[in-house]
Amino acid sequence: MVAHETAELWYHDPKLWVAIGFTIFALLALKFLLPIINKGLDGRADKIREQLEQATRLRAEAEALLATYKAQQEATLKEAEDIIAAAKRDAKNLREKAAEDLKIALDRRIQQAEEKIARAEIEAVAEIRTQLIDDATNVARESIIEHLSTTKDDPAIAQTLVSIERQIH
Repeated sequence: MVAHETAELWYHDPKLWVAIGFTIFALLALKFLLPIINKGLDGRADKIREQLEQATRLRAEAEALLATYKAQQEATLKEAEDIIAAAKRDAKNLREKAAEDLKIALDRRIQQAEEKIARAEIEAVAEIRTQLIDDATNVARESIIEHLSTTKDDPAIAQTLVSIERQIH
C-alpha cells in the first residue's frame, strides 16, 4: 500500500504543479512576449542604425563644410597677402613719387634762389653804376664849376650850369 500512496502523491505535490504552471507561463510568455520584445529590440536597433547613419551624414557634411571653410580661409589669406603686397607696392610708389616731388620742389627753389641772386646782382650793379654815374657827374660838375667860376658871369655858361643841375636832380 505504500506504493499506491506514493503514486498518488506525485499528482498532489504542489511543487510539481508550481513547476508545471511556471513552465506553461514561461512558454506562453515567451510565445507572446518574445515577438513584442523582438519588435522592441528591432525598433531600438533600427533607431540606433538611423542615428548612426544620421551621425555619418552629419560628419560628412561637417567635413565638407570644414573643407569649404579651409578653402575660404586659404583664399582669404591669399587675398590678404595680395592686398599687403599691393599696399607695399603703393607705399613704395608713393615714396618714390614723394622723393621725386621733393627733388623737383628743391630744384625749383634752388632755381628761384639763383634767379633772385642774379636779379639782386643786376640790381646791385645797376645801383653801383647809378651811384658811380652820380658821383662822376657830381665830381665833373664841381670840377666844371671850379674851372668856370671865373667865367660865371657869362649868361650862356650860367644857363648851362643851371640846366645841368636840373638834370642831375
